[in-house]
Amino acid sequence: MVPTGSWTSSSMAGRRSSHFFKIILPSSMADKKLRIPEKFVQEFGDELSTVATLTIPSGRMWQVGLEKANKKMWFHEGWQDFIEYYSIDDGYFLVFGYEGNSNFHILVFDKTATEIRYPSSKSCKLEDQVLDDAEKLGHDKLSIKGMCNSHELATKPEDKDMIGRKRFSGTSSKGRLLMTRGRDRAVQAARMFKPKHASFMRILRPHNISNYQMYVPVRFAVRYLTQNQIVKLRTSNGKQWDVSCRFRDHSTSAMKLGQGWYIFVRDNNLEEGDVCVFELIKGTPVILLEVSIFRVINYVSS
Repeated sequence: MVPTGSWTSSSMAGRRSSHFFKIILPSSMADKKLRIPEKFVQEFGDELSTVATLTIPSGRMWQVGLEKANKKMWFHEGWQDFIEYYSIDDGYFLVFGYEGNSNFHILVFDKTATEIRYPSSKSCKLEDQVLDDAEKLGHDKLSIKGMCNSHELATKPEDKDMIGRKRFSGTSSKGRLLMTRGRDRAVQAARMFKPKHASFMRILRPHNISNYQMYVPVRFAVRYLTQNQIVKLRTSNGKQWDVSCRFRDHSTSAMKLGQGWYIFVRDNNLEEGDVCVFELIKGTPVILLEVSIFRVINYVSS
């Protein structure tokens, strides 16, 4: 366990520690990677490996690939999983403390300039952020009876959802605060949800809606999605949608839901911040994923 504020390690003894901050911009969210400041790269770039270890105050460690090109560096492979796991959005403020040997500590601040509440501690690689039969994202001591029940009704869009979202999605500080609170509660409810089969969770970002695609975690893709194929998405009302699932590119095992995803989003009235849990119901001959939807609007309260 690494306590909050513990930024100095023995590996840095006798040398100046280094910190830098990054404000998350829409462009970095769309690129699914984060550029490391040029001055930091000039000073420490030669000692950085191809993989960086990121540690948050709760002690949880993440391994993220480092991309290097033309004397520039980015946190890349796995960065999107880190972003989505902690519900980091554009406007968030991240402080990095470098401790040597490609090890970083990170503090995450939301749009209210307040440090976020980090989920419970566990060391893992980014591709392990998948709910499977051996490990469910559950916190048994937390009661979420109301949360779990609400998502069953939320999979069918209603006019009141649109009215409610318009009510809270304005530019007022109260509206933004209520939507942020609703998103956090929706994420918590999704993490408390206990699927019976292998699954993964995704928080809808603007690019998931505007670019008509959804990234599938590497570990889940490697285990269950071995080729370009059509998968079926099914909601709790039994309705199904055919969606193409293809490799993101030739250099990675990561896959994405593409053609057909927009229709699923449209038909289910999905919005930015809504959370989907994809559960593998059937693996052959056609992949069937049950989608449980946790809508931000259902968790907004004044």
